[in-house]
Amino acid sequence: MRRSDFLQRIIGVAGFGSFNLQTLIPKRKIYLQQFFVAGFRHYKGMELLPYMNNNDLLELRREATNEYDDCAIALYWQQEKIGFIPADLNKLLAKLMDANALPLLGMITHLNKEVKPWESVMAAIYFLQDESIEIAPHAAYLQQLAKPVYNTLPKAQNDKLFEDVFEVSNRILDVDAIELPEIKAHYKKYFNDKKYAVMYKGKPHVHAYTDDIYSFMYNVQPIEWVTADDGEKYLLFDFVTNPDDEE
Repeated sequence: MRRSDFLQRIIGVAGFGSFNLQTLIPKRKIYLQQFFVAGFRHYKGMELLPYMNNNDLLELRREATNEYDDCAIALYWQQEKIGFIPADLNKLLAKLMDANALPLLGMITHLNKEVKPWESVMAAIYFLQDESIEIAPHAAYLQQLAKPVYNTLPKAQNDKLFEDVFEVSNRILDVDAIELPEIKAHYKKYFNDKKYAVMYKGKPHVHAYTDDIYSFMYNVQPIEWVTADDGEKYLLFDFVTNPDDEE
């Protein structure tokens, strides 16, 4: 069962509301999402990375008026903004925060200074639950953290084209060719305006100049550098349905 499906079920029966954390003793952590912090390099993340530690708390702040994502949730470490929860994971969490339905907490689970910025910090979102509440055996995974899978370790950096996806802003894609509905819906919602269109071989492509790509990085498949109809060079890429099948 997916985390989001399980979460939607327990919210209906848990009776969570506003409560005093001190009453939840003993308590356990129930992890809802785990991810690499999106946009880490664009804030103070790299400057603060040497001072961070595993298990450091992260503050969640809703950015409902964010121009790129109305479900945006920013992450703060010691009052400093370090990035966001990835866009493909934030919708249900944003609803919970907006409704003040469940006290959500954040924490750093893994740090790595040897990788690219977008894999430097892995975080988790969780809530605290009274240990007297029984957890079904099939939901035991909600108490466990996953080990990160790094794609940008120095020993693995033999694909310069893949690195370019994250190092440049001249990126284009054909939205109609994306097979994953949630990714297609995201780009159509935020990049459907003509000002984001780039013509390549007579077909409109989206100019994905923002770092929304970070949210879907495991589905990114760069193709090649191309020259658009306007003479500008862009990195053309698409998304794969199952990145584990790509070799």
